[in-house]
Amino acid sequence: MSTPKTPVLGPLAALLAEVTRAPPLRELLEHTLDAACQLAHADAGVIGLYDAAADMMRACAVHESIPTQAPTAHARGEGIGGHIIATGNFYHGRYGDLPRPVTPSIIDHQALGLPLSWNGRLLGYIALLLAPPRKFQPAQIELLEPIARIATIAVEHSQHQEEERRRSSRFELIARIAADIHREPDCDALLQRAADAIHNVLKFPNVDIPLVDPDDPDTLIVRVRGGSYKRKIQKEDRLPIAGGIMGAAVRERTTQLVNDVRADPRYLCPPGVTPAQAELAVPICSADRVLGVLNVEGNRVFDDLDRRSLEVVADCLAVAIENARLSDRASEIAVMAERARLARELHDNVTQILSSMSLLSQTLPATWRRSPEEGEKRVARVQQLAQTAFAELRMLLRQLAPPESRQPAISRQSRAFVGLENLREQALPGALTKLLAAMLPDTLAVKTNFAGYSPQRLDHEEAFYRVCQEAVSNTMRHAAARRLRVEAAVTASEAVLRIGDDGKGLGTEFRPGVGLGSMRTRIETLHGNFRVAPNSPRGTIIEARLPRRDRDNEPQP
Repeated sequence: MSTPKTPVLGPLAALLAEVTRAPPLRELLEHTLDAACQLAHADAGVIGLYDAAADMMRACAVHESIPTQAPTAHARGEGIGGHIIATGNFYHGRYGDLPRPVTPSIIDHQALGLPLSWNGRLLGYIALLLAPPRKFQPAQIELLEPIARIATIAVEHSQHQEEERRRSSRFELIARIAADIHREPDCDALLQRAADAIHNVLKFPNVDIPLVDPDDPDTLIVRVRGGSYKRKIQKEDRLPIAGGIMGAAVRERTTQLVNDVRADPRYLCPPGVTPAQAELAVPICSADRVLGVLNVEGNRVFDDLDRRSLEVVADCLAVAIENARLSDRASEIAVMAERARLARELHDNVTQILSSMSLLSQTLPATWRRSPEEGEKRVARVQQLAQTAFAELRMLLRQLAPPESRQPAISRQSRAFVGLENLREQALPGALTKLLAAMLPDTLAVKTNFAGYSPQRLDHEEAFYRVCQEAVSNTMRHAAARRLRVEAAVTASEAVLRIGDDGKGLGTEFRPGVGLGSMRTRIETLHGNFRVAPNSPRGTIIEARLPRRDRDNEPQP
């Protein structure tokens, strides 16, 4: 039986025109197969692409003028495609003579199979069938070779473009997450942005980013999900690291890549969702600790590019998690420091004022009986101290309030009783003179000497003021002293404050308390020196030294 003659240039010219148009790969392969079938007068044909991960040929373009009922995928050794996988060679002969024919309806057909290879790498195959008794002629086979080369170039170019697209998308993802590390301080919010980006950019259907429970290192907490898991699973899960592929990533500290979860007994499918085909679990590690897992699942196999790119993303997330936790710790430390400052202010200021009020109020009944005029003076001092305590407390509360809810500044009349404002307006000598007049009872004689003093920077004077306030309060409550001396001076390099009394002294049982610790902290924070020592011939002396910072020469804090 003679073979009809078909002009060669027609199909080839049409195919080259399609190549120039650069359509999508599947469309181009369909045109390529049509051209091959026209040139060979074939009854059926297929172009299949090699799936290296599954080791299978999968049909991409099919042409049939006769029904063949051929499968769309061939494993190694099955049919024409499987034979090319196994041998790497083309096949020419009766279909039924293949080692493993899989399509009974074409057993007696003549088959021609050509591998599509690029630099020794198998990309796919093209196969054509002729119904008996026709056979492929050498001239037809020779014509099909350039068709196969066109198909090979098209597949290789498409795969190269796809690989570049995949690489670009992964670099885009890494850049996005790296930028988010600096923009998003909240750890869970950052991880959720990362999960959404992994799903949207890389098209992975399911994403989990569980973290190891800091209080139970044998448990993973799953709060962050992306893709379908984000929609379908609305609750927090706790998973033991003893099981599952994610658990193995934590236990072994290595990436787990499973392309057929059905064959892996470790796979755990969340309730109510369809099992995936493949899972890739990357541990999120920082130094010698595993912080969590970056886990993706899908219905296509994962490759080395997936693994390497997600390992880079996991490294970025490790930095983000550590930064967030360090920020949380820094916030906790800042809160504790602020609480300590508040406790110090309350103890050194408001508590001492209230202590003075208590001591004065205890003398009121006897004083009033002895001299109503003197009693009225002491009542006035108690009122003055109460106003001072109230003003100081309001100042502390204003500092604690959020900026947007702070009340307007307190009135100048109230501020007149606040030590800080007295310091600002009258410097240390004037503020201490007013403080001592309000605090000291008549039974305690006081001498002051500020002759060698010049105004210092405001924060330095405030430290001296608080030290004096605490020291005087301690003298009143514990020393049983009759005389008190307060002096301040400035040398070439230092400002010095001394408070001495003639009371009981420190004694052998002396143990520093909160007040002395607070005084020392205030002075040493400003790079000064603080000491408590016995006075001569009796009593206690407290001395505070700060670097000289003249107010006129230093910017105020």
